[in-house]
This record gives sequence, structure tokens and C-alpha cells, in this order.
Amino acid sequence: MADEDVDLDLLRASAREFLAERGDRGTVKDLAAMDWTGLLVDEVVGGVGWRPVEACVVAEELGRAQDGSAWFGTVMAAAALASAPEDVREQWLPGLLAGTVTAGFATVGEAARIIRGDQVDIVVTLGGNGIHLLRDLDRDRFELDADLLDVTRTVWRIDVTDAPSELIGSPERADELIAVARLLIAADSVGAVSMTLERLTAYLKERIAFGVPIASFQAVQHRLVELLVFEVKARAVIMRAARAVASADGRATLLTAAAHAFVAAKAAAAIDECMQLSGGIGFTWEYPLHHELRRAFTNGHLVGTTRSSRAVVAEVSGW
Repeated sequence: MADEDVDLDLLRASAREFLAERGDRGTVKDLAAMDWTGLLVDEVVGGVGWRPVEACVVAEELGRAQDGSAWFGTVMAAAALASAPEDVREQWLPGLLAGTVTAGFATVGEAARIIRGDQVDIVVTLGGNGIHLLRDLDRDRFELDADLLDVTRTVWRIDVTDAPSELIGSPERADELIAVARLLIAADSVGAVSMTLERLTAYLKERIAFGVPIASFQAVQHRLVELLVFEVKARAVIMRAARAVASADGRATLLTAAAHAFVAAKAAAAIDECMQLSGGIGFTWEYPLHHELRRAFTNGHLVGTTRSSRAVVAEVSGW
């Protein structure tokens, strides 16, 4: 096993242990103490380096733990501010890295959405002519996005039309960060699938039918294997794309869009399959499986959709 794989396994194990002990009441400050808010920020400006691969591992574990903190918005805003003009960077980046500044992150499109609580200090948007910093936004610009169904995170729809903003990054940098955002969201969904499948497998080993565990039936085993294959394939395509981003591979845009399209198209359906295999308990609204299903569904609409990512693949490939 390569040294990098060993390091990633250690990171995954330590993140899983930390999040299990932390529970669901933690804040982004807890994650900042682990240096997770600086995973996309160069060391010279206070981060831990440009580490999209490690960031994807953390994102997956946060999705697995159904984390409700503002890590995604914070880590993406920090990445954007890391290359901002010095005066802007010095004003906001240290607080983001420490978890004391609250940030929203959105891509500009049909609807700008942010994962955040009731208050934000700044919002970073990507798209259009580059990266924009928005601050001192009126509260009437924020509307709770209840349509996305997620019960683990607060998602807001924000009206950025004519909002006072400051250009802090180029279109090229914006495109690079959008690619990373796609990967982090996809990794979060894989984490949700992973937790659902693990819980399902344990349940089917204990649930008895006709005197034997349900997991012993060949038809059930085949369906479980198909779910496991999806999980492994999804993680593999995300890691491949993340390594391309980390090394500035010219195919990074293609690979990130393909990874996002693959996961966004199949993650919610995979969790729905787990619901079917769980029998009656799977249809109980309060059962954790429903939280993971709604989270994966929400992820499929936060930073583009399957269709928009496939359009990127087609454009980059020249189809």
C-alpha cells in the first residue's frame, strides 16, 4: 500500500473517531481545531496546504456523521479568500481558519444557496466574472430553502441580485474552486451512502426470517453487493478527480464534473434501495435512513445537478 493511502486511512479513522465522540452538537470551531478549515489554504497564509484529496476524505466522514456545522461553507470561503487581495485576506481569513467568522458559500446560477445557520458574516460566490465577496447583507435577502428537505443542515436561498460585492478572484480561480466544491459535495453523499449501507448490513444480519438472518438470502446478498460496488466506485472516481485537482492535471475539470454527475445521479437512489431492503423500519420517517436520503438528495442540487455536470463533461470533451 502506498504511503499516501496509509495516510488517508489514518485520516479517515481519526476523523471518524473524532466525529463519533463529538456527536451532533459540535460547531465549526471544533473542526477548525483539527485544522480542517484550512485544508484548501496554502501554508504561507495560515492553512495546512492545498489538499483537496484530504478535504474529500473529511467531507465524506462529515456526510457519514450527518454533521450539521458550516464546514463546507467555511472551507470553501477560506479557499477563495486565500488568493484574495492582501487587505481582504488579512481581514477575514484568520477568523475563517479559527472558526470564529461565519461564512456562506454559493455558486451563481438559477438559485444561490448556502449551507449556514441563521447568521453569516460574509458570503463568497463563485461564477460570472470571478469570485465575489458579499458582506453586510440585509436579512430580507435570505429565505429558508425548505424545498430541499434536509434536516441535518440549514440551507438558505440567498438573493444576490444587485447585492454590494467585491471582486476578489479571477474566473479561472472560480472555476477551480467550483470543481473542488463539486467533489466535496459528492464525497458528502458517499459518506451518507456508506453509513446507510453499514447500518443496513448490521440490521439484516440480526433480522430473522424463516429461522435464518435475512442477510443469508442470496437475492439480498446480491443487492448488498451492488450497493457496495457503487460505494467503492463512487469513492474511487472522487479520489481520482481530487488527485487531478491537487496536481493541476489538465483533465481536472472533466474528472470532477464526471465524478459529481455519477454520484449525484445515483446516491439518493442507492439510499432508497437501502430503504427497500430495510423493510418496515426503513419507511419510518424518524429513522436515520431518511435523514441520509434527504441529505443526499439536497447535495444533488447544491453545486449544480447531474444534468449540469454532464453538460460540463460534454463541453470539455467536445461532444
